[in-house]
Amino acid sequence: MFLWLAVLLPVFGFAQAKPLSDEVRRANLETQVTAMEQAFLKEDFETFADFMHPDVVRLAGGPDVLARQLRKGMEEMSAQGGKVSNVTHGAPTRIVAVDRQLQCTLPQTTEFQLAAATKTTQSTLLAVSADGGKTWAFLDTAGKDWETVRRLVPNLSREIVLPAKSN
Repeated sequence: MFLWLAVLLPVFGFAQAKPLSDEVRRANLETQVTAMEQAFLKEDFETFADFMHPDVVRLAGGPDVLARQLRKGMEEMSAQGGKVSNVTHGAPTRIVAVDRQLQCTLPQTTEFQLAAATKTTQSTLLAVSADGGKTWAFLDTAGKDWETVRRLVPNLSREIVLPAKSN
C-alpha cells in the first residue's frame, strides 16, 4: 500500500514542488521583461498588457481598455512626429520575498524620437511574482513615490527602494 501512495501522491499534486533557484527566477524575469519591451516596441499592446501588474490592468478598466489607451497614446505621439524607438532595462536588484510574493526592481530606459531630436527617459520597474518566479508582472514606478506604489501593491517590501519622485 505504501508503495502505491508514494507513486500516486506526486501524480495528484500532493508533493511539494521544489522552489525555483534564484538563477531560474532571474532568467524568467529577464525573458519576460524583454518580451514585454518587445511587445511595446511592436505596438502589440494586448501582449504588453499581459505583463502589467494585475492592479494596474484593473484600474485601467481591463486589458482591452489598457491596450486601447496605449494605442491611442502612441497614435497621438505619432501624429506629432514622435515615436518610441527603443526600450531597454538594466540588471534587477536583489529579489526579496514578502508574504507569498517575490519582488525586485529594474532600471528601464526609453528612447523617444521627437521630430529631429531624441529624448531618453529613465524609470524603475517593479517586478512582482506570485508563483515563486515562474511568471512576473510589472509596474512602472515613474512619477510615483513609495506610498503611491504601496497603494497598488499593499505588501510592497520595505526592502524595495524606489528613486525619489522628481518634481
